[in-house]
Amino acid sequence: MCGSTSFKQLPSGVLYQKEERREPRVPWGYVFLCSNRTEGECLEKKLFGSPKSEWGRVSQVKEGDILFLLNYQTNHLHGVFEAVSEGKMDIDPDAFDGRFPAQVKARRMIRCHWVGPAELLFLIRRRWIWVSRRGIIRFPTRFGPKLINELFRIFLQIPTMPPMREGLAGYRAKDGHIIGSYGERVVDDWLRKHLPYKHHYNYAVERGDERLLCDWYIPDIDLYVEYWEQPVASRTELGETYEMHRKRRFYEAHSLKAIDIYEDDLPRADRIISTKIGNIVPECKFRNLAKKTKSLQTSRKGKSKKSGLRST
Repeated sequence: MCGSTSFKQLPSGVLYQKEERREPRVPWGYVFLCSNRTEGECLEKKLFGSPKSEWGRVSQVKEGDILFLLNYQTNHLHGVFEAVSEGKMDIDPDAFDGRFPAQVKARRMIRCHWVGPAELLFLIRRRWIWVSRRGIIRFPTRFGPKLINELFRIFLQIPTMPPMREGLAGYRAKDGHIIGSYGERVVDDWLRKHLPYKHHYNYAVERGDERLLCDWYIPDIDLYVEYWEQPVASRTELGETYEMHRKRRFYEAHSLKAIDIYEDDLPRADRIISTKIGNIVPECKFRNLAKKTKSLQTSRKGKSKKSGLRST
């Protein structure tokens, strides 16, 4: 935490302890904004950006200041990060398509999940932070140790993430896989129950110099499966996240068979997942599906073969 607190043994999730400076400086706290489209790029590159019009604020950020990242479309607050550079213009000129040139490099101090309005309700009630008319959580332009320490306490209560993968929470699927979220566990258990094929979780895919981690790979039918916790309402071309765009481009460029499964698909998983797989791999076999689902899937297979179209 901010201040003079020191730990003989670091709490779970804390990645390192800040070194004492000869000339101690109380760090300030800053919140940077991102969207569904830029969130993945911010977290992957550990680079936070703002429009040029906000350069006056970003220029105040100094190395050692405490940073947070808020997705204003989902109200998910990511933390806790430390600035490893001063605020500068165009640290990475190609980042964010050049739209957010006022940038700061960051490193993660605590490896844990994002927090949402429910976890931040205490701070909202005390009016340390507030909610705009559009429903977006708002923070002071910059804030001091008092609010920083409260945010630290909130993030330290969130389940930690093992270092091998961002977002991994430790849900155990029925086949023994340690899964990254509750929704992923639902999908993993569905694949185990309804497909007579083995599936690999968190599978590394390499083609030339490119490499990515696929959520699942089913080798017997050569199919890649991705799961996205993003509502249907925000799945527009502009709302597509950086990670979605990157993976789809990879699969298309290398002519790989892949389907996307969304959180909103889970209540109707038997119908939706089997249909998506059937459209891409008509020869795929299923088991333990309801009769109505099977007949619907068979009908869609026939239409797919006649039209020659495939849909993800």
